[in-house]
Amino acid sequence: MLNALVVGASRGIGRQIAITLAKNGYQVGVAAKTTEESAKLPGTIHSVVNEIQATGGHAIPIVCNVRHEQDIKEAVDTCIKQFGKLDYVIYNAGAITWKKVMDTPLKKFDLMHQVNPRGAYCLVQELLPLFLKQGSGKILLVAPPIYSRFFKGKTPYSMGKVGMTVLVHGLANELKGTGVSITALWPATVIESQVTVMQGVPSSVMRKADIFADACLHIGNEKTDRLNGQALIDEDYLRSIGVTDFTPYRCDLAVEPPRMMPRAFPSLKVTEENEQLHIIHDPKSKL
Repeated sequence: MLNALVVGASRGIGRQIAITLAKNGYQVGVAAKTTEESAKLPGTIHSVVNEIQATGGHAIPIVCNVRHEQDIKEAVDTCIKQFGKLDYVIYNAGAITWKKVMDTPLKKFDLMHQVNPRGAYCLVQELLPLFLKQGSGKILLVAPPIYSRFFKGKTPYSMGKVGMTVLVHGLANELKGTGVSITALWPATVIESQVTVMQGVPSSVMRKADIFADACLHIGNEKTDRLNGQALIDEDYLRSIGVTDFTPYRCDLAVEPPRMMPRAFPSLKVTEENEQLHIIHDPKSKL
């Protein structure tokens, strides 16, 4: 049996990822900071675990505020203690404010930085010794491919999310040949969630969270590390492995939602990609 930890799993996409993995044979650590429901935030780690257990799956609730390093460490430790090992970890936690620089106060920027790139980095650092020692393990960060249009109108948010993608691309070089891999995944269309429902987003422009969860499932089940370092789009990845009918993912069965992501993305590679940098290290330098 495979074992997974989903961070940011109390509602929305994270909830569906946890449920989908559990339905397909994973034991799942359901991690998030929400333990009590409210009118604005329905769903908790306990309600998701109950949903999974009601259908015969195995899951455990884990209280985890990703702004606290100790919580992330304890989430990983709890899974190891309960499951024996970890095979797959998904970082879905996120703080979102889509505003311009002038309209984003430092306090909000700090929150997004702590939850998005810093939380992901902390989790990765906690996992690496474990995964490298066992010679296997997959890490998935919910982060976008890097392209210029993404920054427009939401630069402060983009700085953190693109930072997560840089972590994926950069760490992949360090993981080559280890059996461990890291991948980024982002949706092609708007995904139905508590936020989109509260904002009154029309169902005709959204897909169900199942599409993203199905992509996560297939990435976790990949038999090799061929996706190491890649920044994928859910629909494009599913098409690449043979999925052709996306009708079941529509929120409005009569309408195919418009794609919000580009059809193709720029290469980040340069001509000097494989040239080594020769840097003379000065032990007296304070740089």
